[in-house]
Amino acid sequence: MTNLTKQMLEDYAQESYRGFTPEISDNPIINLLTYYKTGFDWMEQNGHEGKEFKEYEDEYNEFRLKYDADARFYNDLRADTVISFWTIYRELLKRNTGRTYEKRRKPFDELIDIEIGRDCLFFILNEKRDAFFTLREFAELYHTKGNFMLLPDREMNSKRYEFSQDRIDKSLYECFPGGELAHFFGANRDEQASNLTKWVKEQNLLFMFTDGVVSRENIIPFNRKKPFVAYEYMTDTELENFIESAINFIKRRNELSD
Repeated sequence: MTNLTKQMLEDYAQESYRGFTPEISDNPIINLLTYYKTGFDWMEQNGHEGKEFKEYEDEYNEFRLKYDADARFYNDLRADTVISFWTIYRELLKRNTGRTYEKRRKPFDELIDIEIGRDCLFFILNEKRDAFFTLREFAELYHTKGNFMLLPDREMNSKRYEFSQDRIDKSLYECFPGGELAHFFGANRDEQASNLTKWVKEQNLLFMFTDGVVSRENIIPFNRKKPFVAYEYMTDTELENFIESAINFIKRRNELSD
C-alpha cells in the first residue's frame, strides 16, 4: 500500500462528518475501493447528492485537495492520474461477473466483499494466477508520483476519460493537432504542437516516443499490435499485457522523478 493512499484514508477517518471509518487493508485493491468510496460518502454526508455541481463546487474543490490523491499530491486542481485503475478494473468486473458497475451507484461495499471473499476473481484472465498479482501490483503503484501529472487545463480531466478512457497512450494521440484534446494546448496547430512538446517534457513523458521525438506517429502504444484499441475490444491476454505495460510505465516515471 502506498503511503499516500494510507495517509488519505487515515486522515479521512478523523473527519467529523464521515459516514464510515475507513479500514486499512493489506490488499491495495480494497484500499483503492475504500478510497473511491470516500467521495460518495462526502457527497451524502454533506447533503450534495442530487444537486447541480455549481451549487457545491467550492466545497468540492476543498475536498478534492484533501482527499483526491492527484490534487493532493500537487496541491493543484489541474492534477490527474496518468492511467486509471477504475476503468480497467470495471472492464475486468464486466468480464468476470457479467455486470457493468458505475461509480455513481456506489457499489463499493459489494466490490470490497467480492475482493475479500473471492481473492481468485481477478486471476482468471486466461486462468493464470500471475494476472491477479499483476493487478494488485498496479493498485499498489497507483498512488505513487509516477502516476500523477499536471494537465494544462483542469477541464481536460473529464475530456480525457471521454476520448481516451484515461490512458496515457491514447491521451497523447488525442493531444496532437487534429485530436480531440488538442485545443487544450493552443488556438492553432503551431501553438498546439509547441505547447504539447513542452508539456511532454515537463511531465516526464518523453520516453513514450520513439527516440524521444515528439510526434503522433512516434507514440509508443501500450499494445503495439493493436494501437489505441479500447479496453472492451482487447482480448484477455491483451488486457493483461496492458496492465503490465502500465506497471512498467509508472515504475519508469517514478525513477525519472527521483
